[in-house]
Amino acid sequence: MSEYRRILHLDHQLPISSSSERYTRMSQTNMTQITPIQHQSTRIAWIDIARAVAMVLVFTGHLGTSWFPQLEPLTTAIYTFHMPLFFLLSGLFFKPTIDLLTLIAKRARTLLVPYYVFSVFALAAPIVKLLRPSLYQAAGKSTDSNPFEAIVAILFAQGNAGLWFLWSLFVGTLCLWITVRAVRSNKLALTIVLLAYLVIDCLLKGYPAVAQLPFQLGKIFEATAYVGFGYLVAQTCNIQNWDQLEISRKLGVFGITTVVFLILEHCSTAQPITSGVMLNALLLLTTFSGIAMAISFSLLLPEARCFATVGRDSLVFYALNDFVLKTVKFALFSVAHIPVATLPFAEQLFTGILVLIMAMTICYALNAFVQRYMRWAIGDFSRHVMSE
Repeated sequence: MSEYRRILHLDHQLPISSSSERYTRMSQTNMTQITPIQHQSTRIAWIDIARAVAMVLVFTGHLGTSWFPQLEPLTTAIYTFHMPLFFLLSGLFFKPTIDLLTLIAKRARTLLVPYYVFSVFALAAPIVKLLRPSLYQAAGKSTDSNPFEAIVAILFAQGNAGLWFLWSLFVGTLCLWITVRAVRSNKLALTIVLLAYLVIDCLLKGYPAVAQLPFQLGKIFEATAYVGFGYLVAQTCNIQNWDQLEISRKLGVFGITTVVFLILEHCSTAQPITSGVMLNALLLLTTFSGIAMAISFSLLLPEARCFATVGRDSLVFYALNDFVLKTVKFALFSVAHIPVATLPFAEQLFTGILVLIMAMTICYALNAFVQRYMRWAIGDFSRHVMSE
């Protein structure tokens, strides 16, 4: 095992980059409990790599089909599983053993503080549209939508506005804590409840008003379910040793999950199934196979500093990705007038990769600044180890 896995880290419990605490397993009743060892922690390399892979998927999904229409099938496939993947990875380190008030305080510090700090970037566009619509028009943007509604949506975390994932993870984590306590940590009962949450979520998606509920309450069942499944995976499997599996087994799992995902994604896109129940079941299977494919792919990647940084600090990359991507696309396509939307598939793909490299490089530099001078923005108000 490489030296990287042995490095001890401070646990700041960032929302997307999960806690780096080391855990011991204790058998209690019907469920294995996870108990943190105070003051010491070790990161699991493949999980950081998986977060880095998920972050690349987020950047790719945000390229936008208006600029990259030829890449729409790719972005559509990514959207079936990339955020559930983040929820599940966050659930790997969920701890139901702490009291609820402590959990609320900790998650508010590491999720809600970054949400409102970095939402300044998301608020910039609607504020400019509200105060100086001529500048918005000069950038080639439509002024039809109501900027006041966009500002309210960001402030109250409605729909997919701004950094919605952070609020969604916050409410999902709290709901999972209550759920685990309610089922008395019984694995089978918890699995059944989580599946029921996914069914409820599928039913609620037919009501647009639900998506506009404040503070991401419309996504509470989806978030709780996928965070909960991550929690179950961590209790059922020895995740610390997954990257030590034989390469042949890793390749086999990746190959199988990729084939299954492609088949399910094709079926869900072509929609040969007209029944709503069957279609929702197909979409859920597609999501889970996509998550398995991404994780198995992560296990094949080598450890590298760039992967470790993006995975460890994925919160900052997530918070900045939309703003940085829009800036890069504006510079290349609006200022430099590169006609990317009319390019054939191969050239759009090459341009998209170039945009991704540029945007992630900029985020890499900005992340270094945040980690050095603005750690308060990610909920870290102390320069010293905080035992929680």
